[in-house]
Amino acid sequence: MILGDVEEIVTFVEIDDETYEEIVRTTKRTVPYLFVRGDGVILVSPPLRTA
Repeated sequence: MILGDVEEIVTFVEIDDETYEEIVRTTKRTVPYLFVRGDGVILVSPPLRTA
């Protein structure tokens, strides 16, 4: 599958060693073209419509 104008969002959850609280970090990147294998696809979503 070939996708264009892709926004990849990766979420990391870490546990603080001192407080044992969850720390959630999110990173985003934009890719002009992305080649994806079928077994690696988790979610494909069109952009949200704006009125």
